[in-house]
Amino acid sequence: MTDKFCVYCGLNKPVEEFSLEHIWPDALGGDFLEDFWKSDEICQKCNSISGVFVDGAFIKSWMGAGERAHGAREYLSLTNPSKGAYPLHYMGPLPDFETRPGEVVEFWMGPCGEQILHFRSEDNEALWASYAGGDPRKGSKKTRWGRAYILLRSSEEFWTLVALSSFKHHFKGARYIANANFPKEWTAFETPDPSDPVQSDDLKVINAFIEKVHKREDIRAALTVPYDLGNRFLAKVALAAGYKMLGKGFVETEYAKQLRYAFREADAKKRRSSKVRGTGYLEPSPMDPMSDLLAWPGAWVLLIIVIGGALSLNVVTPLGKMMTVLISDDAGLIADLDKGVSDRLVWLTIPALGEALGPLPLPEYLAHQTKSISVPALAALEAKRIDPASLPSRRTVEEEE
Repeated sequence: MTDKFCVYCGLNKPVEEFSLEHIWPDALGGDFLEDFWKSDEICQKCNSISGVFVDGAFIKSWMGAGERAHGAREYLSLTNPSKGAYPLHYMGPLPDFETRPGEVVEFWMGPCGEQILHFRSEDNEALWASYAGGDPRKGSKKTRWGRAYILLRSSEEFWTLVALSSFKHHFKGARYIANANFPKEWTAFETPDPSDPVQSDDLKVINAFIEKVHKREDIRAALTVPYDLGNRFLAKVALAAGYKMLGKGFVETEYAKQLRYAFREADAKKRRSSKVRGTGYLEPSPMDPMSDLLAWPGAWVLLIIVIGGALSLNVVTPLGKMMTVLISDDAGLIADLDKGVSDRLVWLTIPALGEALGPLPLPEYLAHQTKSISVPALAALEAKRIDPASLPSRRTVEEEE
């Protein structure tokens, strides 16, 4: 039986225990990036741990949900509003509304401020308090996904189609339109049934919510944000990228062992002891002065750069937030890097568009951003953005009355 080395756990395991891992998560556009950002040298167990507890903790956080929604409007189809899905804005659980025993209700918002209430079972562990939608291991059974109700707002058919497409994409279980009629051919949706005891209880909450909104009373959401948001995720990405670029010698260095510890240790307090160098989502980055130049609308921009003998990964989010993590400062390993890497490389991936680009030399990318030159591949991406002013009005029914 042939064994294979797993980058994430550092163990040799049978080949059949390995699976394809998106080093940069699929939910953040990793599927569109080149093969550098994917690996078949990750065992299935580590892949699962990464997807649920590491990538998932960042992607499903309140801030992660906001990042995924930002800039998506610039890639909507003017002719086919049902194409794709506009990410929803997660607002958090609503503690002031009485739900059925053992359940919670979460508040989401759509592209025109559509209000979405998601009723689901409570989580058994505090770990999931910062995850939008709670424990992601619910499975695919409809009853375990709960019930989701949308209150449509726009009087424009375009935005109604965008909202319903996004709603359908996001919620895998029952989907209800609580304040409008819809064509019978829209079989993915239902009208709430007040004679059903469960739905009747849901509607009491929804009506109480609507009343508070109409009275312009505050809607309180209970949000939990980890103090080290993104740090564990960055350590994982740096470990995998370092192995890709520097080889097996890298994972045997003391710093790589720190990256592995920061990635695999489940206890947040213990992770504080790691010697990983970098700045997560909530911390200022030394690269912040470059964020405006590096940012691309709706894109995650990934920059790998060598400065002062240190190899680092820098991530610019769609909102322009910069995150940084050291990959290695081992002079011997970095000296053997391909010259193209030391010239600095940039990738960008746009989930809403379903496309990615890179690697590009950083000087070339910056020259395009400052309009010193036009890079054809970047210009082609720019051409796929729409002017938000060309979109139909997002006026609501209330504004017309």
